[in-house]
Amino acid sequence: MHRRDFVLTAGLAATVAATIRASLAQEADGPATRDGVLATQRMRRSARAFLASLSDEQRRTVIFPLNAGERTQWSNLPVANVPRVGLSMGDLDDRGRREVHALLRASASSQGYLKMAAIMQHDDLLRASELAYLAHNPPKPKAGRQSVESMGSGNYWIAFFGDPTADEPWGWLFTGHHLGATFTVAGGSVAFLPLFVGADPNQIEDGPYVGTQVLSHEARRGFELLHALNDTQRATAVVSPDTIDMAGVGRENSLTRFEGLPASALDTDQQRLLWALVEEYVRNTDFAAADAQIEAIKSAGIDKLFFSWRGPVDDPTAPFYYRVHGPRILIEYAVQEPNHIHTITRDPSNDYGTDWLGIHYQEHAYGGGKRPT
Repeated sequence: MHRRDFVLTAGLAATVAATIRASLAQEADGPATRDGVLATQRMRRSARAFLASLSDEQRRTVIFPLNAGERTQWSNLPVANVPRVGLSMGDLDDRGRREVHALLRASASSQGYLKMAAIMQHDDLLRASELAYLAHNPPKPKAGRQSVESMGSGNYWIAFFGDPTADEPWGWLFTGHHLGATFTVAGGSVAFLPLFVGADPNQIEDGPYVGTQVLSHEARRGFELLHALNDTQRATAVVSPDTIDMAGVGRENSLTRFEGLPASALDTDQQRLLWALVEEYVRNTDFAAADAQIEAIKSAGIDKLFFSWRGPVDDPTAPFYYRVHGPRILIEYAVQEPNHIHTITRDPSNDYGTDWLGIHYQEHAYGGGKRPT
């Protein structure tokens, strides 16, 4: 962190510490007049409650200026591969961890929250199985001991940008292996993109929770739409028999063109399936923010959405990739290997609330993989 940013952060943390108790005590719990305002009030209350659970030193560690470059320093990789900023769940006591979950529930829908919670739980399973393997075998390629040991539910990190105790724009970030959740509050509006959710394992394969899945509908929605297409439509939608990696974090400008089948070529029933797919991703956030994003997508033009597919078309367990892309939405789904899923959802016009805040963020790119065109 630059010295100037450190001074700003320390000053901001001191301001938050001075006002947080008074703001919690004075804030009314009554219903707001608009859905968006209700949602932002709920998030602000939860953020304040979390910050109140911290020591002064922890608050200095977890709070950054709104325009700090650290806001885009996140990844879906394990923490040993890409260090995070803020505080980890392992840094917190039980009260702090409860408040993090309360903030996640205040910011996400029930389905979005349960996906995020399951990602952390499944990462504990992955960590345990990988460590058991390493105890008797040499390290796997790209999965050495240091990387594996940095997995698990204690290695998800939270950071704040701006002052949640003041009536001004602010945001927060929650990130770890297979998870990157970003939220921006500006007035009565919430931006919740980019959002990365993935899983390894996606489905638990043995034990008392066998069959449990983190991402249970994302593949289904894609296959339902693909197999509702006629032969001519499918020939346009399937752009390659080979799969590719997602654009991912730090590659927000790497998708330079639309590809595949335009939504204008779909009939009414097919468009309904497309919207079911879109809503599976958009409705991971609270209803007010989700409704606003859906309206933005529609206002930009349904005919400007494109659906494309790469890889096998008849095997949900094989590596494949699909994309929904338009002026106000980008959805990517990629099977890395059987039972290992990556997804990312973005708003090409308003990631991190940039359209509202007038702040340009230079997102950091981490990880390998080919860039889609």
